[in-house]
Amino acid sequence: MANRNLTDRFDLILAEVYRRITRTCGGEIWEANGVVSWACSLSEATPIHANGMMRLNRLMSGRQVLEITAGFFRARGHRHGVMARADDRALTVELERAGWTRVKEHVALVLSDFPSDLESVADIRKVNDPSGMLDFGAVVVAGWGAGSGIQPFANLLLRRAEFFRASANAAFLAYNQGIPVASALMMVMDGVVFVDWISTRPDHRRRGFASSVAVSAIKAGFDRGASVAAVLSPVSLLPMFDRMGFQEVGGYLEYGFPQHPLNPMGPAR
Repeated sequence: MANRNLTDRFDLILAEVYRRITRTCGGEIWEANGVVSWACSLSEATPIHANGMMRLNRLMSGRQVLEITAGFFRARGHRHGVMARADDRALTVELERAGWTRVKEHVALVLSDFPSDLESVADIRKVNDPSGMLDFGAVVVAGWGAGSGIQPFANLLLRRAEFFRASANAAFLAYNQGIPVASALMMVMDGVVFVDWISTRPDHRRRGFASSVAVSAIKAGFDRGASVAAVLSPVSLLPMFDRMGFQEVGGYLEYGFPQHPLNPMGPAR
């Protein structure tokens, strides 16, 4: 069952993840009345890390949130996505009334104690050089799929050495017979290690590589002083995180860009 206080804290951590990624990309962040919007140099919306919005309080109506956000992205000529709390009915109802499309469902998970019996069972290597950075990006793109739109953003973010070498970040790859097959990245902030970019090549799934690389990322965060691990998981990975001991604290719904007067740019050209 969702815990409102934990979900509120998860909101703050997730927003900071998007801010940190946007700063690394040299993008822009705009905040007003608890609404956070971020935009990188790419005009496309995918993934949500590139151009998106979420709100951290409910001072404004759902329509007001969409209107002020639309102005930020319209001025930049960008499409964007929206990450909405599943329990934020005012916003989700307005999104759907306005023609936005629900594209993904995510589950907010936390782990307060790192189990001593969790171990990596694969060849796990930390990303620490250009070759590893390229391998990391290749695994992410393969895992997301050619039609996901991830490639331009992977080129923008995942080839920046400063992202991998930041003191609070660390990325890991699982290798099988010398081939990189699964990825995970951890970011430590405010005592929480957030694990992101968990991806596995399609032909290597269901073999324990994703769980092994995720365990390495979580352990690295606890080694750096985190007391809680957090992950925004797709529904498909819930069994893996359940086995690790993660607990659900809430849910998020990701919405895609519509052709609608509130955001009237039309399709990106």
